Amino acid sequence: MWVLLLLSLLLQLCYLAEPVLHQWVSPVFVALILGLSAAFVLPLCSVQPRQLLASQLDTLALWQQKALRFGIVLFAFSVDPQLVLQTSPLALVQLIVLVLLVLTAALWLGIKVFKLPKDLVLLVSCGLSFCGTSAIFATWSVRKSDDATLTQSLAMVLLMGLLALLSYSVLMQTGVLPEAQLAWLIGSTAPEVSQAVAAGSQLGDVAPQAVIAKLFRVCLLVPFLLWLSFNSKNNQGFVFPWFVLAFIVVLLINIAFAVPVWFSQAALVLSQSCLIFAMVVTGLLTCWQDLKQCSGKAVGFAAVVMVLLFSLSWLLLPG
Repeated sequence: MWVLLLLSLLLQLCYLAEPVLHQWVSPVFVALILGLSAAFVLPLCSVQPRQLLASQLDTLALWQQKALRFGIVLFAFSVDPQLVLQTSPLALVQLIVLVLLVLTAALWLGIKVFKLPKDLVLLVSCGLSFCGTSAIFATWSVRKSDDATLTQSLAMVLLMGLLALLSYSVLMQTGVLPEAQLAWLIGSTAPEVSQAVAAGSQLGDVAPQAVIAKLFRVCLLVPFLLWLSFNSKNNQGFVFPWFVLAFIVVLLINIAFAVPVWFSQAALVLSQSCLIFAMVVTGLLTCWQDLKQCSGKAVGFAAVVMVLLFSLSWLLLPG
């Protein structure tokens, strides 16, 4: 447990010491890769992570849940209220339509056409429609799906995010879109906030448009999780995801009051630290046999959803 916490802290310190690293790859992604690498290498040395941590598996799972939920709540402090309030209402309505269309089509395609497990389809669809790994973690904590499904969905969204970054570079080089529309396209399609910031930062004065679109997609996750929670019942009945309510409260506080910059930055760092720890634990406890279930059909499904997201975003570009 303490080794994992120390590793998470060291990774966060590296990114704090070299902020430029955020423009290349999210520390949350790096944490997942480190955890997955350890899960792959250790068995080669006749060490099984699950057996090594057998006495602490329940504790790790509990702390993983607490860390990811606390991280999601704190993430609300990173939403710049001015960026949200200055955005055209019509553009935000278009984003709502975009997310609804992509999410609905993705769920139908995954279940009816690709014949994939419902939980995997749900997590991948949410990750690509809303905010990448944060959306997957939040949906997973409400849906209560297994760890194998979580890992596979994270792998799919990670791959699609890397392909999206490559697509943005091509679009910037070709100049087929004005910079303002390209910024909005980036914010409308980037799976991760860090990807929207990194790609949008190359567009100069219109860079905030990418952040606006992306953060609004993040906010749309809240009503979806509320709807999902009311439709997710176990034997004990309905379990309300209190972290979603906490996210809403924090978001309203951030918009209604002038939160000090140092406080929002500290909250963002702490949020990222929580998600890093959750990712390290997820990767470390991953069985590579589970990853083999990421068949070509699953990759094809994620690719189709990403192409659909890009196509509809292009059609619904404001201005």
